[in-house]
Amino acid sequence: MVLDVDKKYLKEQQYKSSGNLEARIAIHERFRTNPESFHKWIWDNMKINQPIKVLEVGCGTGQFWTENYSALPENSHLTLTDFSDGMIEKISSKLQHENIKFEVADIEDLHYDDNSFDLVMAHHVIYHSSNKDKAISELKRVAKPDGLISITTNSEKHMLNVYTIGQSIDNNYDMVRNIDGFTEEDADSILPKHFENIQKEIYEDLLKVTDSDFMLEYVKSTTEPRKMNLKNSFYDEYSEIVKKEIQAKGYFGILKRSPHFICIK
Repeated sequence: MVLDVDKKYLKEQQYKSSGNLEARIAIHERFRTNPESFHKWIWDNMKINQPIKVLEVGCGTGQFWTENYSALPENSHLTLTDFSDGMIEKISSKLQHENIKFEVADIEDLHYDDNSFDLVMAHHVIYHSSNKDKAISELKRVAKPDGLISITTNSEKHMLNVYTIGQSIDNNYDMVRNIDGFTEEDADSILPKHFENIQKEIYEDLLKVTDSDFMLEYVKSTTEPRKMNLKNSFYDEYSEIVKKEIQAKGYFGILKRSPHFICIK
């Protein structure tokens, strides 16, 4: 599915501050059943064992480096970027190390020289680009020869019941998700146009949500910035569905599937 990406909406509403993203991160961290966190799993996949120069595009709240900075080899250097000033303000106050710099940057027009970084990371960000091929080309351009480009996204099946429930309550609930346009299934066909050497790993998890309030905060983080014209009872009805499943099973279950593509320039 090809979507028009409204960068103004993303910058001024969805990611103006870190609140919406933090609500989504919280549900994964609190209710995952996979013993390894997604971010640590990604780091382990890359097998970094020597000093590197890193560019992360779309660093968000910086959760990846909150979990993995201590594993970074000495004398490494990080450049963490996001196109949201609010995100950069948040992460720069949280991660304060001499070898990290923070900058606002656009994935489709990176202001870095060719062949600059050993590792270029774009985790759950390419789907925000209006021109996926241009974004991937930019990631590849700034990577050094034989450098790694680390890309993550979600499957079409990822957390699907969260969206189908919303649709069942109100037809105005938009089933088009941010990831549509660069899902796992899209990436499988797009990335080979840019890279000959691609390693793909899959992270799967079952969230067992036992607190309906957490679930509602997640749903609101995906709906309210988009100003959906939902009926007044939407959140109450959603909450009731979640509560009934928790009462019946002990938890509200959400299946996750996210690929990690490690591409070599």
